[in-house]
Amino acid sequence: MWSGPIKPWVAVTVGVIVILLIGCIDMLVEPQLSSAFFYLLPVLFVSRHASTRAAIYCSILATLVSLNADLVTSHTPGSYLPFTNSALRLGVLLVIVRLVRSMRMLNDSLEERVRDRTSRLATEIRERVRLENRILEVRESEQARIGQDLHDGLCQHLVATAFSASLLQRKLEEHGNNGASEASKIVGLIDESITQARDLAKGLYPVRLEEEGLETALQALADSATKRADIRCSVAVSDEPSTLDTGVTIQLYRIAQEAVNNAVKHAHASRIRIEFDSTGRSFDLQISDNGNGMPEDARAGEGMGLHIMAYRAKAIGAKLEVAPGKDRGVTVRCLSTDNPSDDE
Repeated sequence: MWSGPIKPWVAVTVGVIVILLIGCIDMLVEPQLSSAFFYLLPVLFVSRHASTRAAIYCSILATLVSLNADLVTSHTPGSYLPFTNSALRLGVLLVIVRLVRSMRMLNDSLEERVRDRTSRLATEIRERVRLENRILEVRESEQARIGQDLHDGLCQHLVATAFSASLLQRKLEEHGNNGASEASKIVGLIDESITQARDLAKGLYPVRLEEEGLETALQALADSATKRADIRCSVAVSDEPSTLDTGVTIQLYRIAQEAVNNAVKHAHASRIRIEFDSTGRSFDLQISDNGNGMPEDARAGEGMGLHIMAYRAKAIGAKLEVAPGKDRGVTVRCLSTDNPSDDE
């Protein structure tokens, strides 16, 4: 079998040999007009794989060979019928060669347009992916800046305010002023505000993710959810730290963060479990809850931040799966496309 396109000289050689073989056979049988069909086959073959000139020469050769066979087998010497048949045969062959060449040119033109369109589409896809990744990078950078500002600005200001309020409380208590209890309440409210501001800053700018790795950041996320929402959020990660790129770990953390927030705010879950396993560049992240399950808009692909999570998964070449969990609830799974468990 041929591997790849047939070379023109090979097609011409095969065509000439086949025409001569048909001519030899044609001289052994009675002359019939239907034998023209057999000469047509090698001419079509040459027309498809060689040039127009080569196809015309093969048509002429086929006509001469068939004419010779007709003259050899003719029982009526001097008759013009073999020449008439040969002229008709040559005309048919030339028309067919023209049609085949036109179809080949049209096919080549369509293939070229398809290749051009495919190339342009691939370029557009690469550019779109690049822009999407850039948008995610800018978003993460902006969130990090806001989180840093909250931590270094607002949190420090609240700490100073709490310190001043605590001094005021002590002075009021020393003078036996009844306003000391009110000052104590203000101090407590400020402390709560500090905690909320720090949690918000950590959510926007997970410092542990960069300093201690994704596993530690996921544990901090679970601890924060347990404390903030009064639920039980557990984590199970692999013993060895992951060696994934920073960009990948950031997107995985954001997916886990979005899934946990959805389970708390929308599904009203009381138990959440985060599981993460990584080997080399492969990873598998699962977030399961026992909440109210998937609402109708989520099943339709809307709401619950599914678009955002799918967008982040696509940015790192991963696959996002959202399905009903074993314990009611929902299981969100993000895994690399080359993950071995994906083929099971």
